[in-house]
Amino acid sequence: MARKLSFHTGEFAKIVGVNKRTLHYYDEEGIFRPAHVEPNGYRSYSFQQFYPFYMLRHFRSMGLDLAEIKEYMEHRSPARLDALLTEQQAWLTGEMERLRHQMRIVRNQRALLAQAEKIVCGRVEEVERKAAHLILSENVRTLARSGETPTIERVIIEHLRYVAERRADAGFGIGVMISPEEYLTPGRENIETYYFTVTEQPLRAIDKAYRWQRPAGRYLVTYFAGDYEDTRASYDLLRAYLAAHDLRAVGFAYEESILEDTSSRDVRDYLTRILVPVADAADSPAAHDMI
Repeated sequence: MARKLSFHTGEFAKIVGVNKRTLHYYDEEGIFRPAHVEPNGYRSYSFQQFYPFYMLRHFRSMGLDLAEIKEYMEHRSPARLDALLTEQQAWLTGEMERLRHQMRIVRNQRALLAQAEKIVCGRVEEVERKAAHLILSENVRTLARSGETPTIERVIIEHLRYVAERRADAGFGIGVMISPEEYLTPGRENIETYYFTVTEQPLRAIDKAYRWQRPAGRYLVTYFAGDYEDTRASYDLLRAYLAAHDLRAVGFAYEESILEDTSSRDVRDYLTRILVPVADAADSPAAHDMI
């Protein structure tokens, strides 16, 4: 059967998935013209125009506006096409990274929701934890001791901006690090030293001033429900467990939200995890993981 080499506007529009008005508009604007126009205004498109039209639509879907496409179509050449495709390749690479970042957040948020269903609050367990990469805020310990809340809030905002600009968030929310000098002293459990964000990026991607690796090893872990600032009872449990099992704390406590206001309007549904690195009291003292 002979190949049909031309198509009227309606046929062409149906095949490429647009309406006739779009083809008429592209023609009038000089963006994409039919291969042939009869004296009576009848338009027809050639078989060879299908792929160029698909490429035009492809450029449009990648963010080029019609003026840019028109300018290209009026001056198209292999060299200009290569330059355009180079730009689009860079754009697509960025889009793929953005989608991978969003997928990481969705995956980890779903994992936290699944974990929340199995959590038992009000008890202490000993667990082995893998190392984790953290992005730290500036040190706010002095500010916390003096109650300079507005300044601390500015530090948190700067921290969140830094994380967002690098797409370094992995979907675990923002956590708090408490010095042993504070959490081992009743009544001082809310004096934070750093805010942190867990990241799945390599530490070399983070400025040295903000990078931190939470060590792998042995931790005490406890969970509590409710206001994430109401930590006194949980630290009472941890201190009692340390004394009863002849253990000593060897570094920061790490407070992490499992459920917070993203997942519930009721503060009573919030879940927080506290991790404290430990060693046997008889072991030689190791340096605290402080910077």
